[in-house]
Parts: sequence; C-alpha cells; structure tokens
Amino acid sequence: MTTVEVSDFADLALTRYLQLQTPGRLLVSVSGVPGSGKTTFTNAVVHKINELSQLRHGVAVACAIPMDGYHLSRKDLASLPDPDEACRRRGAPFTFDVGGLYQLLNKLREPISSTLYAPSFDHAIKDPIPRNIYILATQRIVIVEGNYLCFNPPDVPEGGKEGSHPSPLWRKIAALFDEKWVIDTPLEITSSRLALRHLAAGIVGSLEEGFERANGSDKENSNDILRWMGPYDRKLSASSV
Repeated sequence: MTTVEVSDFADLALTRYLQLQTPGRLLVSVSGVPGSGKTTFTNAVVHKINELSQLRHGVAVACAIPMDGYHLSRKDLASLPDPDEACRRRGAPFTFDVGGLYQLLNKLREPISSTLYAPSFDHAIKDPIPRNIYILATQRIVIVEGNYLCFNPPDVPEGGKEGSHPSPLWRKIAALFDEKWVIDTPLEITSSRLALRHLAAGIVGSLEEGFERANGSDKENSNDILRWMGPYDRKLSASSV
C-alpha cells in the first residue's frame, strides 16, 4: 500500500459520494482473505478522506466499520449443533451474525436522521461488544471491512445439510454496497501475518501453534473466500499492505 494508492481510493470515494443521485450515504466494502491488510488499508483511506473533507468542507465525512464486531459470541458458538467445530472454525461464514450485519447495512441505506451504532470486537475478551461504534449523521462515506463482503456462495446443493452452507444473505449484503474493493495478497504472506497475530492476541501459545492455525482453519476460510469471490469494482494487489 502506497500513499498514492491511498489517495487514489480516497479521491474515488469522495467522487462517488458526490455522484450519488439521492441524499444518503456511500457504502464501500473492503474484502479479502484473513491477513490481507483490510484494516490497515481501510483506516488509511478513511483518514485520508477525512483529511480532505475537513480541508474542503470543515467536517469529517467518513468512518470505518470492521465486520469483526459481527462474530458470534463464544456463548452463541457453544449453542450451535457442533460447538467444537464452530470454535475451531471461528471466522468461517457460519460463525458470524450475518442477519445483524444485513440489518445495519439496510439502516445505513435509509434516510439519514440520527446516530447509528455497530458492534466492535474486543480481542482481550475474544467477544463482540454491542453498540460500541457510532456512525454520525455527518458521516456520509461508510467503509466496511471484512472477509465476506464480496461473497457470492452458490445455493445450497440438493440434499445439503442445514447450516453446512453459507447463508444466502451474504449475496444480499454484497449487493448493498455502492463500491466493492478487494485486496489481493498472496497466501504465503497472509499466513505469516496471521501466525504472528494469533500469538500476539494470546489465541495460541507459540508461533508454531500460530502457523498451525493459519494453515488450518484460516486457510479453509481463505479458500472459501477465493472460491466464491463475487463481482467487485476495484482490486488492490498489495503484498505490502
């Protein structure tokens, strides 16, 4: 990720917002496999948009929402039909509150009136915190980042088990965005990042365990994302993000 790329995407978002035919918000998604650099890139673009909008209009117009806040809680995971598998695969499509995310995006599509709220994720307690991120009425460019925001899984095959296939709501979520951006980062880079991240977060006790997780459940999730990637508007090839 370079300063030029961040500036280009910030200018694009501002231009697309000004081109909206009706008053409202511009919704942008940033998606990619785990460890691809979505959070770093999104925060940089939001910062640049706000820097430009404050200079031009005196107000910060952009905000970022991480999809991580829609992880199912550990309590909810324990109530699923196979809680051990759900915990092992935490981060897979079926371990998210896809309905809650869909509801928020629809609210962001409604006429702007009051402040809206989204959940965050606390890595210390390893659970989401409800209503911990606010979206002000003045924040007209909302960039949501997460693994499955450009997800286009096929319909459940005939005879497929309930809960064994990603929810069709993921396709509806993707359709709600005005701009869909994808970060393409090689898996050999993301696995190293994830191993270090898991160790730093206390999810694993050693770097070796971190690589086992990165090359296990994380890789399974990455393969699903790459296999069922839907249409998008822009791709950032960013091994350096």
